[in-house]
Amino acid sequence: MQQRQTQARQVALAQQTAPVERSDLVLKVTAAGSIRPTTPVNISPKQPGRVTFLAVDQGDRVSAGQILARMDNSNLRGTWLRAKGVVAAAEANLNRLQAGNRPQEIEAARRNLQAALADQIAISSSYRSNQQLYGSGAIATVTFDASRSAFLAGEARVGALRAQLNLVQAGARREDIAAAQAQLLQAQGDLVSVQAQLEDTVIRAPFTGVITQKYADVGAFVTPTTSASATSSATSSSILALASELEAVANVAEMDVGEIQPGQQVELQVDAFPGELFRGRVRLVAPEAVVEANVTSFQVRIALSPEAASKLRSGMNLTANVLVGNRANALLIPTPSIVSESGGSGVMVLGGDKQPVFRPVTVGATLGARTEVLKGLKEGERVYVSAPGQRQPNSRPVSSVSPLQQPRGPGRLPR
Repeated sequence: MQQRQTQARQVALAQQTAPVERSDLVLKVTAAGSIRPTTPVNISPKQPGRVTFLAVDQGDRVSAGQILARMDNSNLRGTWLRAKGVVAAAEANLNRLQAGNRPQEIEAARRNLQAALADQIAISSSYRSNQQLYGSGAIATVTFDASRSAFLAGEARVGALRAQLNLVQAGARREDIAAAQAQLLQAQGDLVSVQAQLEDTVIRAPFTGVITQKYADVGAFVTPTTSASATSSATSSSILALASELEAVANVAEMDVGEIQPGQQVELQVDAFPGELFRGRVRLVAPEAVVEANVTSFQVRIALSPEAASKLRSGMNLTANVLVGNRANALLIPTPSIVSESGGSGVMVLGGDKQPVFRPVTVGATLGARTEVLKGLKEGERVYVSAPGQRQPNSRPVSSVSPLQQPRGPGRLPR
């Protein structure tokens, strides 16, 4: 009978108590957040126009430089053809000046001069004869004047042809070549400008990412806007919305942000995938706080693992657990076993008279249902986790041993 009572007491004690154990304790800072794109932009044309082609749809993944859409370019094509023709003409003119005159042109100029000289010999002989006849009064003044006019005209023609031959033989002047070069450069610049405008009608992805929104269809008239415009204004001024790789953004409380460092591992619990755990790594801790409803927090940006990035979507809500440290071989007790007596924290243990007694302890970090004990207990001892049959009247359980055990940040480092 006594043996059965002893066994019953031992069973009851085992049910009401838990052992003090040693184990590794991973310390975490917990914060709420969401999935966001690292670089969201609205894609707009540089000039107003009508959409003639769309190559992508919402949800498509695109690469940097990939064609997303085309704008109407019918007016620019005519301008481009004219500019191209002007360049061709300027190039031909410069080549002609730089190459000089052909031998056939020089020979033709020489022959023209020789013919004019032969004609002028006959005209000069007739003019000298008429001078003598006019001096003796044998011919009228009108006849002499006509002979003189023919002589002067022939001299002028010979001079002009001689000058032309000299020019043909000498080639173009440096000033003429320089002017032709300047005309060619101007024409080429106009062509490049038109080509750039034509290229601007082809809308390309500025970076690799995902099409998150489609604001316009083929035939819609779209006006330019800035790449950072708000979504509300983008519907009339943008064609598409593009987001780069996704990241997690968590709002960490001011009292915890000092524990967060870039490179720390993060466990992500996403509302859309209950029971699944995604991983990431701290990328950046914001240098400036955000104050909302009198609550100060800091944004922590978290790079997602490849698996998480492929499965998660922008806007999903999550809980981020940042792994800020660990306690190797820490002495642990169940968190519910901690009670308060006379303003101090402690636990209920079995006394020498087999009755529960209060023992003060110094606690460290808390991780969920387990709390670290820094002083006051030894490994293997047992502490009460539920109400014993006889409890000290001044003892009561505590829901929070210290600010470290608040639900907002379980498993945080002691301060």
